[in-house]
Amino acid sequence: MDVYSYSFRASRFGQERRFTLSPEGLSWDGSQTPLAYKDVGVVKVYKTRFLGSSRTYWTCILKSKAGESIYLSAAHRLTFRKVQDRTASYIPFIKELEARTKAASSSLCFIEVRSPLARIEAIVGVAIVRLFRSLRYLNRARVCNAAGAVMRFVGPRLRGHRAARSHLVSAFPQKSADEIDCVLKGMWDNIGRVAAEYAFLDQVWDFDLGRPDRQNFVTVQPDVVERCRKLSRADGPALMFSAHLGNWEIPALAARALGRDIVLVFRQPKTGPFADELKNIRQHGVAGVIAAGADAPLKIRAALQRGVLVGMLVDQYDARGVDVDFFGRPSRVGGTLARMARLFECPVYGSRVIRRANGGYEFEMTDPLSLPRDAEGKIDVEASMQMVTSIIEGWIREHPDQWIWTHRHWRQ
Repeated sequence: MDVYSYSFRASRFGQERRFTLSPEGLSWDGSQTPLAYKDVGVVKVYKTRFLGSSRTYWTCILKSKAGESIYLSAAHRLTFRKVQDRTASYIPFIKELEARTKAASSSLCFIEVRSPLARIEAIVGVAIVRLFRSLRYLNRARVCNAAGAVMRFVGPRLRGHRAARSHLVSAFPQKSADEIDCVLKGMWDNIGRVAAEYAFLDQVWDFDLGRPDRQNFVTVQPDVVERCRKLSRADGPALMFSAHLGNWEIPALAARALGRDIVLVFRQPKTGPFADELKNIRQHGVAGVIAAGADAPLKIRAALQRGVLVGMLVDQYDARGVDVDFFGRPSRVGGTLARMARLFECPVYGSRVIRRANGGYEFEMTDPLSLPRDAEGKIDVEASMQMVTSIIEGWIREHPDQWIWTHRHWRQ
């Protein structure tokens, strides 16, 4: 019988421990006698995720019939915030361990469970959902004002505040420290208000294309009104991009209100109950939603084949995306928008929402973009995404306090 070994450190305070599969059983550094395979009673398997990270690592807990527990994971802790992925060596080791324990004991019990963090997040998610539903019975303006005030206080004490400041200083080297602080204060205020407005998302859009002069919570300038009318009369597939500015959920509501069915692409939050509630909230104002993932391009393609409008946020970093220049620094963004425009030869619109001091919004939409083309006359994906990124950069420069600077858009 071959000998397998694997080592990892469970916490920053512990020592790295080496585990070995010998013919006699499982042994590890410091153990006097190995744990015989036949003495393993329960194997619990789950995925571990750490606060502040979306990465998951396979983990298992062995419980002996005598009550001893042994923790094994593909996550090797280097420091409090740094984890090394040892999946490549962990998987062969754990598969062999499972095979040997199964062969040695017919009463072995395998259980797939949720990680402690996942259980905590589920509880938090349920609490958030209940809070959202209760907020609907309160005054919207007061709730949003309170949420903005809370985030102005809490935000600067979060870890992302330091990253946001660093990104702002790099993007606006001419701004003074006081100006940077003002932008950061506005950013946290906007984040708080957007979070609260999810509870009232079905009440936000009140602009009537037939009565554009009426006073509304959402205002639209006359030139944009005409563009909206053209979009509402147009047939066939189309794409619309936006960014995390103001309240980034409103452009989708606008498209539906203008008579165009829109399918929205979004990133699924990790917290299960909250993710489900958010999906339900979004579905009230759109024809459908597509969760970002490996199958998202196929679903986007199917939606465009049906002749609907597909909306997506394109201002987040994508390691597998295309290279762009963003605020004078190299970055990467997803290229799905341009690839679909190239495939369908459909119009691409840009839209944004600006938060106004009176608590309202202004909705803006561009004419269909004249995207760059390559030597064959087809839409150039890289050049088109640079064009889109430059438009978004211009929007951010106009209202930097309404964009989320905590995201890591620059990885070099």
